[in-house]
Amino acid sequence: MAIHTRLIFIFIIFALCLSGCTPGDQADPLFRELSSDHTSITFNNAIVSNDTLNAQTDHFLYNGAGVAAGDINNNGLTDLFFSGNFVQSRLYLNQGNMEFQDITEHSGIQTDRRVTGVSMVDLNGNGYLDIYLSVSGAPWSSPENRRNLLYLNNGDNTFTEAASDYSIDDPGFTTHAIFLDYNKSGYLDLFLLGNSPEEFGRGDTGGSFSGARAPNPYGLDRLYRNNGDGTFTDVSEDAGILNRLGYGLGVVATDLNNNGWPDIYVSNDITPNDVLYMNNGDGTFTDKAAEYLKHTSFAGMGIDIADFSNNGWADIMQTDMMPVELEDQKRMSGSTSYSAFQQLRNQGYFPHYNTNTLQFNRGTTPEGDIIFSEIGRMAGVAYTDWSWAALFADFDNDGLKDLFVSNGYPKAVNDFDYLSDMHRVRQTADSPDQIKQRELEILENLHSYEIPNHIFKNNGDLTFTDKTSQWGIDHPRFSYGAAYADLNNNGRLDLIISNINSTAQIYENTGAGSDENGYLQIVLDGDSSNRQGLGSRIILTHNGVKQTIYHTPYRGYMSTVDHRIHFGLGDSAGDTVDSLEIYWPDDRYQLLTDVEKNQVLTLSQADADSKPDTNPDQKPKIQPLLEPVQPINGFDITHGGSRINDFNIQTTLPYKVTSQNITIAAGDITGNGLDDIYIGGSADTAGKLYLQQEDGEFIEFNDFQPWERDKRYDDWDAHFFDANGNGLLDLYVSSGSFRLSNVSELLQDRLYINQGGGRFIRDEDALPNINTATAAITPGDFNGNGRMDLFIGGRLSQRNYPHPVRSYILRNDGGRFTDVTESIAPELIHTGGMVTDAVWIDFTGNNTPDLVTVGEWMPIRFYENNGAQFNDVTESMNLPPSRGWWYSLTSGDINNNGHTDLIAGNLGLNFTYKTSPESRFGVYAGDFNENWRTELIFVQEIDGIEYPFHGLAKLGNSINQLGYSYDRFEDFSNEPIHRLFNREKLDQALHYQVDTFASTVLINNGDGTFANAELPTKAQISPINDSILHDIDCSGTPDLIIAGNIFETEPNIPRADAGKGLILRGDGSGSFSPVPLVESGFHAPEDAKKLLKINTPEGPVLLVANHNSTPNLFLPVNSCRGQ
Repeated sequence: MAIHTRLIFIFIIFALCLSGCTPGDQADPLFRELSSDHTSITFNNAIVSNDTLNAQTDHFLYNGAGVAAGDINNNGLTDLFFSGNFVQSRLYLNQGNMEFQDITEHSGIQTDRRVTGVSMVDLNGNGYLDIYLSVSGAPWSSPENRRNLLYLNNGDNTFTEAASDYSIDDPGFTTHAIFLDYNKSGYLDLFLLGNSPEEFGRGDTGGSFSGARAPNPYGLDRLYRNNGDGTFTDVSEDAGILNRLGYGLGVVATDLNNNGWPDIYVSNDITPNDVLYMNNGDGTFTDKAAEYLKHTSFAGMGIDIADFSNNGWADIMQTDMMPVELEDQKRMSGSTSYSAFQQLRNQGYFPHYNTNTLQFNRGTTPEGDIIFSEIGRMAGVAYTDWSWAALFADFDNDGLKDLFVSNGYPKAVNDFDYLSDMHRVRQTADSPDQIKQRELEILENLHSYEIPNHIFKNNGDLTFTDKTSQWGIDHPRFSYGAAYADLNNNGRLDLIISNINSTAQIYENTGAGSDENGYLQIVLDGDSSNRQGLGSRIILTHNGVKQTIYHTPYRGYMSTVDHRIHFGLGDSAGDTVDSLEIYWPDDRYQLLTDVEKNQVLTLSQADADSKPDTNPDQKPKIQPLLEPVQPINGFDITHGGSRINDFNIQTTLPYKVTSQNITIAAGDITGNGLDDIYIGGSADTAGKLYLQQEDGEFIEFNDFQPWERDKRYDDWDAHFFDANGNGLLDLYVSSGSFRLSNVSELLQDRLYINQGGGRFIRDEDALPNINTATAAITPGDFNGNGRMDLFIGGRLSQRNYPHPVRSYILRNDGGRFTDVTESIAPELIHTGGMVTDAVWIDFTGNNTPDLVTVGEWMPIRFYENNGAQFNDVTESMNLPPSRGWWYSLTSGDINNNGHTDLIAGNLGLNFTYKTSPESRFGVYAGDFNENWRTELIFVQEIDGIEYPFHGLAKLGNSINQLGYSYDRFEDFSNEPIHRLFNREKLDQALHYQVDTFASTVLINNGDGTFANAELPTKAQISPINDSILHDIDCSGTPDLIIAGNIFETEPNIPRADAGKGLILRGDGSGSFSPVPLVESGFHAPEDAKKLLKINTPEGPVLLVANHNSTPNLFLPVNSCRGQ
């Protein structure tokens, strides 16, 4: 990784490990590290630094090297090659029994240059694997010493160097090389990943320098086309490969959209943006990263791409540098302001964060665009320390691809104490020589990251469990390139790891705990110009489960895995798998059925038939449940919300609180049977009313409307209801803000009375005085007199998050509303909360509406209506503790038993903050600066002790006392909260702890209690800001439609942007199952806040209201859509 001044630009999230080791269920580990005495593998990528060659002078000194696994002599045993940076690369011949012979000298391979990546491929079609070596060097190295090497296999364990003969002796700073047939010519082309030697910051997306230096052409990525005559031509410019300098560390080619053409993903370290080259099928590529990916890793390292979820689409795992432990995270935690983050966005950078990212591929839209959801935090793989290789493979043969990650770095150059020391030296030293001397002294004494690698077991539900210790790979090293291969032909994948300054590791897979699981391995025998069949797609179907592997061996970091394709089969009965499909690179096709298990099967491209019939008219079409429709005529709105920077008020807010509110209401105000729409305004922008005409067109109708005079208010919620009983829908609009005082007149809610014909007037006497930022407008006749009363939720205390505010029950006295909260529901005043939603339902069965509320830092609260008062009966609901960040509440009879059930939408499980009974996430909110303002300290409970979640850079800027008391990040990183502040100060602060972040279904037992269950994993991918229960598939059972994201998080916390909208099919018993996008047709990828059903001439239309973008509209396609 590049360091030095680039590290000044690093902004790092503050997170906690969600992949802690759990006790294993077998005595013996899955892997056993073999000694070099047994294997005879003694390769050590030794690097010795000195005054002129060190991490300061050569920022890529410790970027490591790769390893390749492949059968170079065709004897059925996988051999190994290790590339060396400053040592001779080594070739080891597999002798069987996990023993190897070093044949480097005999082979004729000599590497007198800094070799990085290694790629095995049969380039000349003679049936033997050749070895292509990527070469880099120090910034001052000469191009001649950086020329890549091609060693052609002579078939007798000797090799001949021929890179210049093939015109691929590229002299750039090359990290790795991959071979692919990008134009489907039948010949393997070459993509080279460059790593710029220049030092520059994130000036723009082009990676421009801070000075006026010209771009270094040797740091660019390159694409070489195979001409088919033994030569290659650089076609980078013509093919659309970007002329963009950057720090490329990872590259994989695969077919991401399943259209038969190989795409290329480039992982860049800090700058520029990652690149996702989508193959256009005409010899060119288009970068779609910003369009398809909502965010990526900031310091992108190695990557792998594979279908870990078995849904038929390839997923992307990218590594970064975030430590596992909270204490270590805070030692490398900086602080980026919201304005600086937005400036980077304006310069063209899309969001990056210091965390591993796992891009879950959910398939494509009808237009062919790929839908990715980044789920690394939910999956449990977001934090693995300073990581390099990522490898998906089924190590326990259970039919699910597990994940291996390599780790380590000899110098902790991202430690903020080190960076501070270096900065101090440059500010105080007397001369350049003194600066150099003192910098070298600091560097010499700097600690390292000598840590174990990580391995994760795939749980089959989009999550992983850390099995590092249980599976026996917990040996600290500086590990880089890695590969997997079945070295002893026992049907289990072994691990090979290249280390800096220690012997390479060979981990034998013992099969412990999984020895009953079957396997199938496949060797592809392709045409002479692509003998390994690179680019083939293999689909294995067994017991109703499909596994898909795209055949490319260039994975992880600078490395090549074995060309043998490996499927684990689990412990299912029977001796065969159901079917095996092979789509060869030239679109020829093979189908095998009843294939015998536990074998190595060789398949020949010569036996394949012509491609299967793919005529779309001959394929059965899937009729989706919803179809997107064009924006309604005349209804072209973008809800932008407040332009206030909330982080200037409270710097450690978890997200921009004012961005969570979208004000939109629908109702038939003219009586024509069609819904009209009100869009709320924000400061100095009036709300708007749209009237729907008989032809479905919307006409803006705002002349002389009263909200034109009320545009000073920020509208935070709106609801149409009949306030005065005349049969016309009136409009209640709640007011809110985060910048006002708690007694500001601009917090007063408003009631607009419908005069007919779409005209409204404001009734200024209808409402009592309300000096609270409110939302959750919920009409209901709580006293049974036929008039619609109101619950109004208190949403936010001004400049005082997360302090609770009061809510209101307003009794309808014939069009005038009286605040009766104090007399009939005093707990809504005195316990309060930050209410986001509420419903009236009769959960006690006494035929009077009771009240249920949810909100941030609140439990789900139940208030029983006994006819005279509302009493908080939450404790008697037989539910577990439920304090969470709840955003929505939806009611309906989910299981058709006559009782009203609830769907409670929470933050979800795919966010940085995590909580559990053993390790609760919490907050202290108080005047820690003694300046009459509220400061926030988020805390994580570890072993019963609460520790600040943020690091010194963030909290020191927010709380002066901390900045004065600590000048070392290390000293602050392990301090518990009670050591930072005395008990009196903590007792004076507001203190909350979260019980759950999971979204939940609550089934009404019919006896005044509820049973709760978490919604399926796919519903936990993002916040549920809103939901609708609706029988979308006409089955007679309600289905669930959900949507939500939070884009404007605190800049150092990754956005909650994985939500794409989801339909969950109800089964009538209270359970739901996710419907894939291709079946649902529902795609809501923006910052969705509200869902509405709008009656139109075409039937009900589903509207998704988004923050800062136009709404999404969907029309149900089933015959029951008019229900």
